[in-house]
Amino acid sequence: MPKSSDPNAWRGAIAALANPESRRVLGLLLAELDASEYLASLPLKRRERVVRVLSDAGLLDSSGDALRLRAERFAELLATAPVERPTGIDRFVVDGRLEQYPAGVDDRMAVLQYLIDRAMPEPAELVDERTITERLELLTDDPVTVRRYLVDAGFLGREADGSSYRRGAASGDSLAL
Repeated sequence: MPKSSDPNAWRGAIAALANPESRRVLGLLLAELDASEYLASLPLKRRERVVRVLSDAGLLDSSGDALRLRAERFAELLATAPVERPTGIDRFVVDGRLEQYPAGVDDRMAVLQYLIDRAMPEPAELVDERTITERLELLTDDPVTVRRYLVDAGFLGREADGSSYRRGAASGDSLAL
């Protein structure tokens, strides 16, 4: 049986599933049925090969009288290649676009900083409402709401009449309107 720490250990299980005979035996065992009748119907060489392939993949315990599925093998195989979970703003920003607005304050502030850095890269730049909205459309499906969040959090300063916007003090710039 392959080691659990072997990053290629899953290959044996997939190879077993690719073979119709070993897949059938595995299916019977997964359904908690006796596979011995099906195995007995196979020629001796093929029967031995099926048992060997499943055993080598770590899916079968053939130490006793009857074949037993080692269902724990699936968890072992999954543990050899844990899923890399995104961290930081990558949990919310996919391919440069905001996919989900974060619930946590620290995460929201980090995402808003990311958005203002991309929508308004020049600290002293002054833009009209249409321009900032168009820029935010490249970063989110709801640019109007995000613009409001940026203003409310102080990342974006806005003239009282809403005619122009510039980076705010919260974005690390001291040029608030």
